[in-house]
Amino acid sequence: MHIPVLFNESIEALSIKKDGTYVDGTLGGAGHACEIARHLGPDGTLIGFDLDSNAIARAKEKLTPSAIRSGGSGQMCKVILVQENFRNLDKVLEEHDIQEVEGIFLDLGWSSFQIADASRGLSFQEDGPLKMTLKDNPGEDDVTAYDIVNSWDEKTIADTIYTYGDERASRRIAKAIVDWRRKKPIITTFDLVSVIESVMPRKPWMKTNPATKTFQALRIATNDEYGALGETLEKGFERLKQSGRFAIISFHSGEDRIVKNFFRDKAHADLATLITKKPITPSEAELAVNPRARSSKLRILEKI
Repeated sequence: MHIPVLFNESIEALSIKKDGTYVDGTLGGAGHACEIARHLGPDGTLIGFDLDSNAIARAKEKLTPSAIRSGGSGQMCKVILVQENFRNLDKVLEEHDIQEVEGIFLDLGWSSFQIADASRGLSFQEDGPLKMTLKDNPGEDDVTAYDIVNSWDEKTIADTIYTYGDERASRRIAKAIVDWRRKKPIITTFDLVSVIESVMPRKPWMKTNPATKTFQALRIATNDEYGALGETLEKGFERLKQSGRFAIISFHSGEDRIVKNFFRDKAHADLATLITKKPITPSEAELAVNPRARSSKLRILEKI
């Protein structure tokens, strides 16, 4: 079951106007999107993004008048759903003749639906092909985790695991990957777990799996998540109306640093106001029902 993180805090952060236009750049399970829609009137617009066709399908099922209007059939906001990376926000807005928006929301965590889908190869807990891409059908030019571990040089692999995963054992892991692939390709997620555990055996007292940081790093690299986030921040801020808000939930230090620095720079340039001097984190009550939220941080910026 997918449980939206920092749910009420995120909706409050957007300060939703009934006739406003709002972007949910990360539909996922559509929990936040549905709540945004409930706060909008018939003159409002919700634009939802996701590269995952399954997420688009879930959103279509949930974003209906009967569901949004508590079983009624009253008018609801206009809904635009696009199977697209949020880094192309500007292109999508232009296609729909939308110049500015009142708010943009991003939940940078992977949805539980995607993690549980073994065919995507996102989790070290399920055996599947080493794809890790958000795209349903990656093309020849799209990088997959398989490409990274089987063709990148040892130094680049080590740097990737260290930079995106904060993994101190990155050099040992990269060497083990290269040694393994000389004998046979690393094809599945469990193959990669075996490689990692050959240099970092799992101990009973360990709180996290030794593969956690490496898988995180490969997901980030495969999907160019930092590049996409940087583009979206720039393009999104440009499209925000005066008093429009950015609300972003991050889950690890790298992406949070990107958001924090961007927000700080806009505030220092007197272009925006930091609504959150420090990030909002989950309450003990939320963590009790959703441990997945433990590393989440919500930052909010308002354009001047």
